[in-house]
Amino acid sequence: MSTVPYQVPAEYAVLLRSLCLLSVLLFFFAFILSALYIRHRRLRGLWLSILILILSYSVVQVLFSRFFGQIEAGRLVLLLRRIAAAPGILLLLTGVMAAAELLLFRDALAYEKNHITGMSVKEAIDSLPVGICCYTPRGRILVANQTMETLCRTVTGEALINGAEFKDRLVSGPLLSGCRTLWMGERPLVVLPDDTVWSLAAEETPLEQITATTLLASDITETYRKTRELESAQERVVALNRRLAAINREIVDVTIQREILNAKVRIHDELGGELLTMKRIILQGGSDQELAGLVTRLRQSVSFIRAEPPSHTAKDEYDRMLEAAERLGVRVIVTGKLPRAKAQKHILATALHECLTNTLRHAHGDELRLAITESGSTVTAVITNNGEQPTEEIREKGGLRSLRVMTENGGGRMTVSIDPVFSIKLELPKEAPHGL
Repeated sequence: MSTVPYQVPAEYAVLLRSLCLLSVLLFFFAFILSALYIRHRRLRGLWLSILILILSYSVVQVLFSRFFGQIEAGRLVLLLRRIAAAPGILLLLTGVMAAAELLLFRDALAYEKNHITGMSVKEAIDSLPVGICCYTPRGRILVANQTMETLCRTVTGEALINGAEFKDRLVSGPLLSGCRTLWMGERPLVVLPDDTVWSLAAEETPLEQITATTLLASDITETYRKTRELESAQERVVALNRRLAAINREIVDVTIQREILNAKVRIHDELGGELLTMKRIILQGGSDQELAGLVTRLRQSVSFIRAEPPSHTAKDEYDRMLEAAERLGVRVIVTGKLPRAKAQKHILATALHECLTNTLRHAHGDELRLAITESGSTVTAVITNNGEQPTEEIREKGGLRSLRVMTENGGGRMTVSIDPVFSIKLELPKEAPHGL
């Protein structure tokens, strides 16, 4: 069969060239559509895309051969001449393919928007501020988002290729200059040159046949800064607590010495009255009960005046108070377990000091009784004495008022009662409500 050159009619040349260019564009768009539907796994759209791909390729081949190739004489020459005589057929075919591709593109975009696809998952993972890297036991990367890849390049200067090796370098180095690894408990922290801090966490994720490892990196720069500020403030509070504790001990010692001195002055003044009573009993006589009371009061007064200030070798506030009571001739009977928390100890020691002073100055007793019980989150302490009981309502002033303020500031409650005997009841929380 011979070949003859085919001449395109001049009146159709421009139209056919335009259709040839349009068919080339439709061919490439059909190829893109096929790839989209393969990714979506949608067979109906895929077959239609392949049909458009074949038709557009055929049209391009026919038009291209008509302009540049030798055409074999025979049926194809007749077919091409008929198409050339009626180019509307090619125009209609390309128009139908273009409309079909537009509908397919619209359908594919709507599917991307309304359905979760692999690409949408990747885009969502990349948009997260948390670095994510999932890898196999041998280190092969399964999933890694943009944040983790950027972190890898920042600390190692290399691309994220092996997840296991990257994790080992983050934990034990070596890292690029300006990057360092810190530890917060058992969790490693990576500090970058711009002082941002990333917290690392790894957990195993079981898959179908293997157990993958998921490495997470979280930006905790602000949290880390606040934590350091809090630790610094806590150190200052601890130092302040030590100073306050020392000052409190000095205040207790000074207060004890001051109260002892005031009591000595008062008892010294009262000795004159006791001596007059003794003179009256000697000259005029008296009952055995009156004489025994006079002797007891004289012994307490003399013992009180001769007592030395408490030593500073005691272990804590309880020991100092018990030592002071022993030197002053007052017996302290403790029932229950003394609380050891600093806040409770200080309040209870202050209460013992106040009751010791009142027992000697007002009640003229020689025995203090302290009963301690615990219930839930509360420690209850009741203090009584064996001295003279008050007959009138107690007006809180001076030491009692200060003790109430101290107790309430510590989250506790204080109750003063004279029925059936004078008692001070303290209800203290087991845990201090504040740092001081």
